[in-house]
Formats: sequence, structure tokens, C-alpha cells
Amino acid sequence: MDRYLLPTEQTALLNAARLTNTPTAQRDYHLFSALILSGCRITEFLSITVAQTIAAVMGKGYLFIPREHRKGQYTDIKIYLTAPLRAHLIALLDLHGETAEAYAPLVFGRGGQPLTVRAVQKRVKHWAQQAGIDLDVSPHWFRHTHAMNLMRTSTAKNPLQVVQRSLGQLSISSASIYAHATREEVQSDLERAAQAMSESVSGKKRVTLAQLRRAYVNQMEAVA
Repeated sequence: MDRYLLPTEQTALLNAARLTNTPTAQRDYHLFSALILSGCRITEFLSITVAQTIAAVMGKGYLFIPREHRKGQYTDIKIYLTAPLRAHLIALLDLHGETAEAYAPLVFGRGGQPLTVRAVQKRVKHWAQQAGIDLDVSPHWFRHTHAMNLMRTSTAKNPLQVVQRSLGQLSISSASIYAHATREEVQSDLERAAQAMSESVSGKKRVTLAQLRRAYVNQMEAVA
């Protein structure tokens, strides 16, 4: 599973939009942040209305996604509102001003029209380029990033179960892709392997405990 953003890449991409003072950039910043924090598919998130969002932030702290708006339409899900996710949802609500209609889309494009998946794809690629991220980033990367963030920070006995519940997946086997070696682990192991090869080529030998003992004894005898 390589299609996710590292923490440094997340910061760079989000900051590229956050630090650009235009309504579109601010919308993108809050949208991308909400996608990472919620783990929603882009189609699910774009189906959310103003009324659904108000019910979530003013109600019991869960964002409800009906099965009709989900891939496969198998089951409803509820997404727990962490404090940061709640703040980004409120920010997206605020972009509507005081004239928001209850069943208007939470995230809108030009003229108040619903934002399309294609439009979000273009916005993600734009900000990835602005952030200097040379990867083919798409909105679905945010869902994978959400899962990898959980795998990286979870203290649960079985983090995969946390990922499964968070993503609304029916079986834990669907979440098993996140248990594979990460980009960070592969890169770290490659660096160690390259360093070991470099030391071998340069003729640097391993130092044994016995060699250290002999060197220590010789040093002590020399100063005696």
C-alpha cells in the first residue's frame, strides 16, 4: 500500500492551501483535512448536505452517511467527530454564509453547484504540485492516509479492527492491505542495507566484543 501521504507530505499539502488566502483555497484546505480525518470516500463526502452537517455538529457527535450514498450500498455508517474534524465541518458550513439551504451540498463549487469528483481530483493535483509532492495524488489517497495514520498511532491490540470500523468496511480482510510494509519501513530498511553494503565495499569490518575487550586491556596496560 503506497497510495497514502506521509505526515510531512500531509502537512506540506494542507499548508499549501491553508496559507493561500482565497475562498477556494480555504475550501480545499478544510475539505482535504476533513477527508483525511474522516476516512470518507470522496463520493460519500460530496453527498453530505448542510442539514446532515448541522445535525452532526449540533447533535450527538457523529456524522451519518446513509447506505444509499456508499459504495455497494450495503450498510449505513456513522463517523465519530473528533474535535479537529468538527472544526473543519463548521468551517465548511461557514463558507455558505447565512443563506445556506438545508439540502444544499456541504461542499460546493462555482455558483453554489455541487462539487464534482473530477473537480476535486484537479484541486488535489494542483495543491500537490504547489507543495512539491511528486506523486500522482488523488482524493482516494486521503482515505488510505486516514487508515495509515490510525495504524501508525493506534494503541489498540488489533489496529486493523480500528481501521475496519473507522472506514466502515464489512470485513477485516478488507483492512488487511494496511498491515503490509509501509513506505517508511521499506525506505528505512533499504537505507540500512545500503549502509551495510557500503561498509562491506569499503573494507570496514565488524567489531566483535572480544576485539573491544582486547583493545580495552591494551589501553589499560599502556597507561599503567
